[in-house]
Amino acid sequence: MLKYKNLTIIPTYHSNLDFVYEVRQAFYQNPPDLICVEFPENLKAQILEGVDRFPSISLVLYYDDILKQQLYTPITPSDSLIESIRLAQEYGIPVEFIDLFVKNYDPEFQNLPDSYVLNKLSLDEFYDIVKKEMKFEDLAELKFQKEKLKQKNEQKDSLDEEFLLESGVEAQNWMRSSKEINELRNHYMAAKLSEVMKKNQNRQILVVMGLAHWERIRNLLEHGKFSEDITTSFSTSVDAKLFNILQEDLPKIMIETPNVVFQYEIFRSRQKKVIDKLPFREYKEMDLLKIDLFNSLKIILQRAVNQYKQEYDEKISLHKLKSLFQYIRNLPLIENRITPVLFDIVLASKSIINDNFAWIVWDECKLYPYAKEDENLESLRFHKEGILLDGKYFKLRRTIPLKIQRIKLPLKPKPKEKRKDQWRDVWNDNRWNLVSYLPEDIFEENYFHHVRSRSMNLLKDENIKTHEFTSTLMDGIDFRETIRNWAYKRKIYVKEKRTIHGEVDSVVIIFNRDESTSETEEKFPHQQMWYAEHLKESDLAFYSTFPGIDLVGPGISRIELGGVVSFYPPRNIPDIWNDKFLKNYPMAKKKADRLLLAAILYAQKPFITYVAKNKPDNIFYSMAAKLRIKIIFLPLDRFNPVSLRALRNLHVLAGKKIRLFAHKYIHKRRY
Repeated sequence: MLKYKNLTIIPTYHSNLDFVYEVRQAFYQNPPDLICVEFPENLKAQILEGVDRFPSISLVLYYDDILKQQLYTPITPSDSLIESIRLAQEYGIPVEFIDLFVKNYDPEFQNLPDSYVLNKLSLDEFYDIVKKEMKFEDLAELKFQKEKLKQKNEQKDSLDEEFLLESGVEAQNWMRSSKEINELRNHYMAAKLSEVMKKNQNRQILVVMGLAHWERIRNLLEHGKFSEDITTSFSTSVDAKLFNILQEDLPKIMIETPNVVFQYEIFRSRQKKVIDKLPFREYKEMDLLKIDLFNSLKIILQRAVNQYKQEYDEKISLHKLKSLFQYIRNLPLIENRITPVLFDIVLASKSIINDNFAWIVWDECKLYPYAKEDENLESLRFHKEGILLDGKYFKLRRTIPLKIQRIKLPLKPKPKEKRKDQWRDVWNDNRWNLVSYLPEDIFEENYFHHVRSRSMNLLKDENIKTHEFTSTLMDGIDFRETIRNWAYKRKIYVKEKRTIHGEVDSVVIIFNRDESTSETEEKFPHQQMWYAEHLKESDLAFYSTFPGIDLVGPGISRIELGGVVSFYPPRNIPDIWNDKFLKNYPMAKKKADRLLLAAILYAQKPFITYVAKNKPDNIFYSMAAKLRIKIIFLPLDRFNPVSLRALRNLHVLAGKKIRLFAHKYIHKRRY
């Protein structure tokens, strides 16, 4: 913290959690009698009301008739100015709003160092570095010398005493550059602070303001180059209104990740309970704890991983998680930042895992349970065209724009219902006429063909016999066997590829056996036969989640397969899920076993492929042997998990007409 006479100054970044901790540390270590903040007086009522609503999120909105824009000031727990007001209200300390309300204000962006270094540096050290890099001190002195040279020849753009007094309210209307307005604000805040210091000479005053302002204001206070009457020369009124903000719209107004702010809010409430139990004299000896941003992100991603496992029954490997964290760390470095923004987190999730995981991460990042409807305050609604006020759409802009990467998700937007239960109504009207999605049909058949080809290659490898070379090379030299024995036997070995008679018939793939107990429910209770629409398709039998539970569009439902069997070419397979089949074959009570048994019973070729985590029971090998059928077992983990995910997660359509527009609602996947 910086000291100037009886002032304790916290030069800060706007809407930044790292500086919130600095304000809290300064407040408790050196309890103030008065707090001054860089907000204009005419927004005081709305800002105080917004702070009273915490932990709900608010927004102060007003119209700039010069810029022709709706400007807003967010009231969030992650803003250091707001935190100082919040502390003042909690402990009954008066607050002074010392900034000047101006119009036509559109300041330039400044590339400032990442505030995360405050975890290693003190605020004084950090401010000294920024001051030298941005040359605040030199600039302040230069402006002071410039004013001295122009005292004899007043110009319209100077900001000496007479001009400020004569111009009054109109000064903010003719100014064209943000530099002129910033200089006017600096003079105004310097005069305000001078007044406050004279009235409170023996009291401790905490001042929280933008980092770029303090050096110039300190220079003005030391040299007295401002008019004390400037504070009475401006009396601008503004029609400002406070709005409630809902969770869906938080990323549009918050710089920090909303869920990180939520974690901070929980942490703050617990910390306050501990602090309030301490004697007041012990405050100065406290070193307040902080929550680390990257630990907060780990919590968010861990929840996303668990949600992804629950929703898609797929575990993300530690290797991919390591790559994900590295990517999240590296993306900010491209823009010379340390901490990732929400866009970086979502982009990394999409790039390393997939779109489905990225959507889950997005939902977890913007989770802020306190941001919900309020009966006592209107909620601001955001649309593609902007916000809707009095029948007109307006674009929003922060009062003090900050250099952040706007959230435009690198994902295909999720379709939304135009009215409630629209998709459900379409589904209910045609739920007995279910059909498949054609691009997924093509992928499935190609994948089953790939499994059959892979099975035949395995059989060919098993049917290779090795002989010692005598008079013929047969099917070529077996280099592996030859090298293995050359050192001792000095002999060459050759291969004999024996002919395989027959092809692979049915393919059984078991993703999850779904063996429920009395304590656990079935995860894949739906059982269905799906017959081919033409000769190039398979007959399918599968068990899955219920169609109609997870709707992604009008009459379009996502299902997850637990197991599937493909009969190709298609044939007249009876329904294996009815009671008659189970009565004839009581050993196939489990759904996975029933699929394998059906593949054995209705096979027309001598080989069956079984893909699962574990081999089937010996009874099925015995049954297959009696019918002169061989079961080829392939472990599930030997297949590409991306392709398996595409095979496992399918879409069911309520009628063939829906195939005409289903592509608008089903995300393109890696087939």
